Amino acid sequence: MSIVVGIDLGTTNSCIAIPADAEVPDKEALIAARRLRPVGDSLIVANPDRSPTTPSAVWIDPIGTPIVGQLAKNKARLPGAPPAMFFKRNMGTDQLVTAGHARLTPLEASTHILRHLKQVAEEVLGVPVERAVVTVPAFFETRAKNETTRAGQAAGLEVVETLIEPVAAALAYTHERARELTEPQTFLVYDLGGGTFDTSVVTWDPEVGFENRSFSGDRYLGGFDFDRRIVSWIAAQLPEYDLAIDSENPADGKVEAQLLSVAEGAKHDLSRYPETEIVSQYCEDRRGTPMNIGLPMRREEFEEMIADRIRGTLDDCDRALTRAGMTAADLDEIVMVGGSSRIPLVASMLTEHFGRGPRLLNPDLCVALGAALKAANVPSRSGHLELDRPEALPPETDIGGRVLAGPDLGSPAAAQLVLTSDDGLVYLTETADGEGRFLFADVPLREGENGFTVQVSAHGREIESRRLEVTTDDKPRSDATGDVLAHDFSVELVDGLHAVVRAGTMVPYRTDFRLETASHGSSLRVGLVEGLVPIGEVSIRDLPTDVPVGSTVEVTLEFETGWTIRAEARLPQVGAEGSAVIDIPQRSVPGWPELTERHRQVVTGWAEKRDAIPPADAIRVGPALDRLLAELAELVRERIDPSKTHHKLLEAETLVQGLRVATTAGSALNPPIGEFEDNLAFLARLADRLVDHDPVEAERFRSAIPGLRATGRAAYAAGNKMDWHLANEAVRDRINAAERMLHGGRAPQQFTAAEFQVAVLQEVEYLRRSIQEMDQASGGLHRLDADAFLRELDTIAEDAAEVDVRDEAAGNRRLVEIYRGRIMPLRARADRWMEQIREGSPHIGLRLPKNSLEK
Repeated sequence: MSIVVGIDLGTTNSCIAIPADAEVPDKEALIAARRLRPVGDSLIVANPDRSPTTPSAVWIDPIGTPIVGQLAKNKARLPGAPPAMFFKRNMGTDQLVTAGHARLTPLEASTHILRHLKQVAEEVLGVPVERAVVTVPAFFETRAKNETTRAGQAAGLEVVETLIEPVAAALAYTHERARELTEPQTFLVYDLGGGTFDTSVVTWDPEVGFENRSFSGDRYLGGFDFDRRIVSWIAAQLPEYDLAIDSENPADGKVEAQLLSVAEGAKHDLSRYPETEIVSQYCEDRRGTPMNIGLPMRREEFEEMIADRIRGTLDDCDRALTRAGMTAADLDEIVMVGGSSRIPLVASMLTEHFGRGPRLLNPDLCVALGAALKAANVPSRSGHLELDRPEALPPETDIGGRVLAGPDLGSPAAAQLVLTSDDGLVYLTETADGEGRFLFADVPLREGENGFTVQVSAHGREIESRRLEVTTDDKPRSDATGDVLAHDFSVELVDGLHAVVRAGTMVPYRTDFRLETASHGSSLRVGLVEGLVPIGEVSIRDLPTDVPVGSTVEVTLEFETGWTIRAEARLPQVGAEGSAVIDIPQRSVPGWPELTERHRQVVTGWAEKRDAIPPADAIRVGPALDRLLAELAELVRERIDPSKTHHKLLEAETLVQGLRVATTAGSALNPPIGEFEDNLAFLARLADRLVDHDPVEAERFRSAIPGLRATGRAAYAAGNKMDWHLANEAVRDRINAAERMLHGGRAPQQFTAAEFQVAVLQEVEYLRRSIQEMDQASGGLHRLDADAFLRELDTIAEDAAEVDVRDEAAGNRRLVEIYRGRIMPLRARADRWMEQIREGSPHIGLRLPKNSLEK
């Protein structure tokens, strides 16, 4: 029989543990040899060097063999390529990490860690390890949790549950204090780890068990950020060395890894002593110049570097309490976990803020301990029997489970089950249902240990029997759920986001609600947002444009175990519906030029809207947006953490785009002046492209632009709607004429295959720029549509580039198919899409029904 383990897959360190009562051969000998370390009601599985944790570091040697843990981490201090570390922060993104002689995705690097932990556990325990409860940060988005599960599967583990880290910590804490707790308790769990910060309000009741009341936190805050600030400080102290690390240059990874290793050591020293000296002779700068570092640092200097970030965690704590409908006075305990909670400033700030001292709980181990306690409640599986863990509540309990199909049992349906007690006083029979489930209800218990045997028979033949023990004691219940939503899920409405599922909701979960149309359009799109990050949509396309405003839209969302989200939208009035599996895409992190430009746009957008939005919205959104933009300004300036920058940017963009400015007399003209200027700029670019085809016509178009601009600006300044409409139409007519000239030249058969291939790729690039420009001009409001077009263009470009142009006839024939069959239809769809955006929106706007949201 295999053991279910609990795993803390951490940013800097990982740990694996098992329930203390797990059936392990030679358990006492392993404890004596310190390969198993008893902590509370769990056993930590130790490495060969007897260390309880494994550094989350991976290094791949030249022939592809992975090295994991401390040996890999040591590579940061040695010549050659650095190890992969801190990759957990990038889970759910496309950011690759250098791992020695390989480049890995965060999922692949996590797989190596989990596979290593599995191998160590099997070596120590002497039994198969096939199932695990794996912990995840509460503020991990769904895609990151999904990839954690996939990493477990790739490592050969069935991830039976992903347990929220602060809940795992609270579970470990209540078990540690089992004998003391007799009344309901409310905890604020403060979990500051290596790469993420979570805070959670958790209640525990001896009758009810655990309840996750609220979450808050920061997806990108932890010891890694504090290490980086020390690295920046070191660079400022040593201006003679080139330490301007470029995150997009893999060659700089070695310099960064060396400095981060030095910084981590200094941080640990300053958590124990009032001062330290940062000493290193193995670091090199970007030019390869050896560095002789010897810099004294005081704790006060370090605390000044990170005080703003610690102060921000207190805001998250207050936010979690508010969401739970509580105040600091309602707390029985503040529990600190996570390695970075050892920093003395954390405890002092918490004490000052809440007026009470927090308790530090096994910061490196408690999350794994909680996962092991949860693993103790996972159904045990052996052969054809899966037995649920019975809850011992004298004078009786329920004993249930499932009969599994296998070579000795074709179908579990109608299998016969017999339950007998060791003392012979209980003899019960049941028949499995169509799925193999069975339940012996109200089985009598006596104080202490109760032994039972479950026997499975089919067709008069015994298939299997299993013995189990039920012990009645006063230990806290370990039924804390792990699969819960840590973020609100919202839909995009014309007046901003509206939450339809709240953080803390247990998965699986289904909700049905109604919206109504708020405008006309040719398609209906229900956009889904997790927290403040758009994750997908369900659409109904090709609708009649006269769908009445106020028509009912019925929406269903299903959150399934395993983090699959299904969505349906129905428009009963026209008999139309759409459905989608929200396959949350891996977040593609752009380069610094795009991040910088989008940061500029969101700053400009907020400046334009700040004084024009209702005061209530300014109070609600303004402070959070100002904090986000201040943090983004620092990130863009430093240019060292693109994943974090992109995540914060998505949040800021969502906030700004969700702000609706009240219409005033001065803003009644449509389209806005900015779109008019964008179209003139587009016309100028078309004229530049025409120079190679017809210089005379190109000059004619270019010379018309000043007159068009003057006419349009005069109409806009005068507020004359008719003249403004005519001015915009004149610009669009010129654009259409220029485009016809550009694309109406020679027929395909007049091109050589090589020329035609170049023309096709140029057309793809032209369409790409047009779509990107329209997306930017609309403030990113239609980015999901734009991304869909761009993905289709990527595929077309790949197919066109692969055409063999050495065969003129076959090459031209294939390129004509691509041009006529794919580019021209896509261009027509994109033109309609852009025209609808110019006129307002291609999508029907949605709003709440007048009687509010129905759930």
